[in-house]
Amino acid sequence: MKTTTTFIERTDSTWEPWCVYWSPSTGDLLVAMYNYRTMTGKVTRYNQSGQLTQTIQYNNTGRGLYSDPLYITENKNGDVVVSDSESRAVVVTERGGRHRFSYTGPPSGSRIWPRGICTDALSHILVCDRYTKTVQMINKDGRFLSHLLTEPQEMGDPCSLSYDVNTHRLWVGSGSRDNNKVCVYRYITRQDALTDEHRPRPDGDTRYTTHRHNNSSTKRK
Repeated sequence: MKTTTTFIERTDSTWEPWCVYWSPSTGDLLVAMYNYRTMTGKVTRYNQSGQLTQTIQYNNTGRGLYSDPLYITENKNGDVVVSDSESRAVVVTERGGRHRFSYTGPPSGSRIWPRGICTDALSHILVCDRYTKTVQMINKDGRFLSHLLTEPQEMGDPCSLSYDVNTHRLWVGSGSRDNNKVCVYRYITRQDALTDEHRPRPDGDTRYTTHRHNNSSTKRK
C-alpha cells in the first residue's frame, strides 16, 4: 500500500478509462476505454510495471470491436470478455486479441442488453441482461446455456456481478433508485469446480442472502 504505480496518465482527452479488470493469472491490468469523439472503444493491457503491452480494438477485417465497453473481465482460458451496452453484445477475444465471437442473445433471436459480467470456475460467462432482468449463462464458446436467475421479485434489476473463486458463490448487485441490494447465490458446488462439471440445481435449491441498502446513490448508464 506504500507503492503507487501509474498505469494510465491521460495525454489524449479523447480516450477515457471506462472499466478495469486485474488478471490473477498474468498480473496484467485490462482497461476498457471509450472515445467520446468517435463513440468507439478499445481494450488496453498493462503489465505490473504500468507499461502498455497490448491494444485490442479491431477485428480481422478492420472493423471496430467495441462501441461502449461498460464491463470487462477475463475467462480461465485467457479470453478477454467485454459487456458492450451500445452494441448490445458480449464481445469475446482471445488473449492475443483475435475476435472469437460476439454474443447477442439466446438462439431464439431475442436481444440482450448486457451490463455486469463475470466468469466462473467452469469457464462459464455470466452476464446481467437489462431487458429480461435476469442473469444469463453462456459457455466459453458463446453458446447459451440457461437463464441462471429468473426471479426478479428477489433479485430486482441486476446490474453488476462478481464470482467468488473461494466459495464459488455469485454476488449480484441490483436495485432501483430507492431499493438497492446485493444478493449472494450458490449455483455450483466446490466439487463441481474440482471435477469441472456442473449439474443445474432445481430452482428451489438456490441459496441466497440479501443485503438491502436504501436511499443510496448509484451511477448508472
